[in-house]
Amino acid sequence: MTSTRILTRRRLGTLGAPHAPVRVRQRRARGFVQVASIAASERLRISTFGHAYVGLGLVLVGILFYLALAAQVTQASYDITHLQDQQRQLIAEQDQLRYQEATLHAPAQVEQQAVQSGMQRTVPVTYVAGQPIAIDLQAPIGAPPTDSTPLWERALAVLVNRLGVARDAMAATH
Repeated sequence: MTSTRILTRRRLGTLGAPHAPVRVRQRRARGFVQVASIAASERLRISTFGHAYVGLGLVLVGILFYLALAAQVTQASYDITHLQDQQRQLIAEQDQLRYQEATLHAPAQVEQQAVQSGMQRTVPVTYVAGQPIAIDLQAPIGAPPTDSTPLWERALAVLVNRLGVARDAMAATH
């Protein structure tokens, strides 16, 4: 603590000596981290060794975090390897089952199972003979062609039929 008397002596100099220049202290600007660390150390009253212990503790926590993470990665790697082996085993089993299915449905296997169950293969006796059909495959498809006789001849035929020529012809045949 400094009293007002001491401050007055400093201003005036020692024992009335001429005034000596007073040194003015310039403050350096401190960063937020420096101010916060100083305030925290004053409140917590941590010594230099305390800072070292806190730093060492943080490094130890970081190492433990890294080890835990590495253990999880290693476990995941083992799990992936196990699952891949299991997948390979299931694919091999699936291929084996496909092969068994193909051999069970093979003609020789079916015939052997039929013989074992008491079935017998019969030889076909005969085939039914078909009769020839008289179809003209060269004939045109569709309705028959219309009469191409000229109109005057058709009219003349109708007239002659009406006159009785056709009746006489029919009477002669009966």
